[in-house]
Amino acid sequence: MKRPLLFLAISTASSLFVLVGQAHIPPKKFVEVVDINATGILQIRPDQSAEFPPLGSGSGVYLGHGIVLTNWHIATYAALLLWGEFNLSPEEQLLTYELGDVTNSLVDSWICPGNFNLETHNTDDQMYEVSLTKDDSCIPYDLTQWITFKPSTPDGSLSINSVPLEQLLFVDRDLELAIVKLDADELAETPITPPCLSTVPVQRGEAVTIQSHVAGIYPAVTVEAIVRDAQPQLLLDPDPRIPQENRYQAMSIIATIPAEQADTVGPGSSGGPVFNEQGHLVGLVWTGQELADGSKEVWFTPTLSWLPLLEQAKIPDDDLRKILDTPCLSNE
Repeated sequence: MKRPLLFLAISTASSLFVLVGQAHIPPKKFVEVVDINATGILQIRPDQSAEFPPLGSGSGVYLGHGIVLTNWHIATYAALLLWGEFNLSPEEQLLTYELGDVTNSLVDSWICPGNFNLETHNTDDQMYEVSLTKDDSCIPYDLTQWITFKPSTPDGSLSINSVPLEQLLFVDRDLELAIVKLDADELAETPITPPCLSTVPVQRGEAVTIQSHVAGIYPAVTVEAIVRDAQPQLLLDPDPRIPQENRYQAMSIIATIPAEQADTVGPGSSGGPVFNEQGHLVGLVWTGQELADGSKEVWFTPTLSWLPLLEQAKIPDDDLRKILDTPCLSNE
């Protein structure tokens, strides 16, 4: 989806020359149009410090007004805990969150080292603990303050700054969805035309386009997939990196990509947007699996599964309301 525009002004002489009493106005600046899309890379950097390399990366899509959509497991520390073989009990999981929900204190919690002793192997010792107070060795449960968003460019040649995410607005594990916010002014000089949210179900056999930063590659990689089963259903995450006992279900639609393009979607694609032929957002990639013939299944959480819930949630954010109240005008 290369729809947004970035205008690069190439300067000409700015002096005003006066010859024989007549002012000559310099020629107009030449404007080069360069495509920028709303897909972006999400990078996790501790305390935004350049001292440490990024801990990981994912993908997201910019909806305008400072709103970014990505996955639940990208916006929280949950994925790192699951991959690290920690057993996170349901009461300690940040499963859902709405802005202003004071009953969910986990959004402001920290993951801290416990008293686990590798030498004694005491199973009563905890390798981690959820704490409401920060310590030097703790990591925030809500990772948004450590994540930056950088819109994607066609070839990576343009320099666009990464913008820190500031606030978690909504997460839901069953939908594998997170809505986070950044300072919209930071992208004011990078005109981006965000996608609208589709209200039309995808169909079996329909071609969809996936954009993502697989393996942390920048700019985004684009691939076409074919919808295999358009009926959304709760499916158990097949990711082999996650221990079986820690896997969870999320609302999913399955699409497939051919073997020769299988490496265009994988780790780092999480949160990447899925578009229909009209360029409307129909979902977000969240997981997938390789098939015996070399092709790959891509599982995405469909817009139609979470859009009605968000509209009902009455999330108290004016910018988000503008987006939710203005879905695609036409899907023809």
